Amino acid sequence: MKVWFRTPYSIDKNLGKAYNEEMELIPDGDAACFTDGDTCFLSPNYGHLITQYANLYPTSVLTCWTNRIHQLAKGQLLENSSPNITDHLDFRQEVTTATRLEGPVSGFLLVIPKSVWKEHRFSEFNKYNPDQPNLLGVDNEWTNRIRANGVFVRRMDGIYIWHTYRILSNGKDKSHLI
Repeated sequence: MKVWFRTPYSIDKNLGKAYNEEMELIPDGDAACFTDGDTCFLSPNYGHLITQYANLYPTSVLTCWTNRIHQLAKGQLLENSSPNITDHLDFRQEVTTATRLEGPVSGFLLVIPKSVWKEHRFSEFNKYNPDQPNLLGVDNEWTNRIRANGVFVRRMDGIYIWHTYRILSNGKDKSHLI
């Protein structure tokens, strides 16, 4: 399985549509690794490691550890609040295990097998408020839906990426998202 690394972006703030457009480009049998634009891999061999995980768990959606995240996505937060990126470089990244996550998931990094996406496309409308852009909550709506259909979401325990996540506003400024 090949993993295609992408950072979807939507000018019209319809992230579900941007995800679907990118997934259309991925060949059958492969997977996409979607990352937010404010993330940074800290290991030069991240592609090899993520591909190994994707091959170990070919029917699961994968995510990883990070330094900053919404408070509800506790299963992805590795406590280190330092704003200095060099303080995060000592994380040992190696393929070991993947822990099944049950709680809310942040989509700063998602590895999605095309076979899972073909069965469960991303929603292209905001089901909570049809008059608002489909940007916030796309990841949780989708991961809740796939879990209800028997797909596991797992954290790659040996992968950690930097996530800036509204670092200048202490996580509170969402003005760029609405």
